[in-house]
Amino acid sequence: MNTVTKVRLTTAVKTNASLYKQVEDAFDMLKSNLNIKDVCIVERKKLTITQLFAVDQSPVIVFLSNGPKLYFSPRVPIYFHLDTTKVKINMQKENNQPILIDMLNHIQHPQQSFHFVDGTMGFGRDSYLVLNSFPNVVVYSIEQNPLIHFVISEGMKRALTEDVLKRIYFINDDYNHWIKRNSEKVNILYLDHMFEETMNPDDRMGELSKHINSNKCMDLSNSYETLILKAHYKSPLFKQFNVFQCIRKSSKTHYGLRRNKRKNSSLI
Repeated sequence: MNTVTKVRLTTAVKTNASLYKQVEDAFDMLKSNLNIKDVCIVERKKLTITQLFAVDQSPVIVFLSNGPKLYFSPRVPIYFHLDTTKVKINMQKENNQPILIDMLNHIQHPQQSFHFVDGTMGFGRDSYLVLNSFPNVVVYSIEQNPLIHFVISEGMKRALTEDVLKRIYFINDDYNHWIKRNSEKVNILYLDHMFEETMNPDDRMGELSKHINSNKCMDLSNSYETLILKAHYKSPLFKQFNVFQCIRKSSKTHYGLRRNKRKNSSLI
């Protein structure tokens, strides 16, 4: 688990009562997180993000009308945005399934109830896509960094309807630890470790990867029914997790699959 020494909360330069309320609510929520040592509210005034970091290097969460943004530095914010997920959803309208969804369709019937554990939530896009694609799925979206967990989950809540929100649980924990304690909930475990091969250290993915530490050495072999791994094609994780690597000659992103036989399995 990541431990945060200090985080500052503030509003947009042009603020209102709603944004102040969001800051106050976030203060209470983050203050109760044992992995965050200090939470403080700072008055934005007309300070730029760069000026906020000139006096204090601790992370800043800025509350805006379209959701919170997290700054570990003044350069690149982390926040929830659908980005390429919109493209994938449009692909589905033309019956062209994204790889993850296609794999899930081959594992169980689209209308079947199942639990999908996204062990590496990151920006939350895969969790959102699975929720959007399977009407009876329950998603457990896990992120170990408490600040990333907060801004992504709060941002995603704005993009989901009340009914869909009932089918997702946002969890601030290390996926290894959570899965060991909750193996009975894990039908399909999904791990996306593409961030380990960071493309550009100065973009949002690069910024995200700097603040995520993943313990990949624990034995999860009996803690799931199906494992789907996404990683760089040269990643040692395919052998480490003992998954079948699905070769994609035209892409550096490969997927791996492993099935376990467990008693009382709810899948197939």
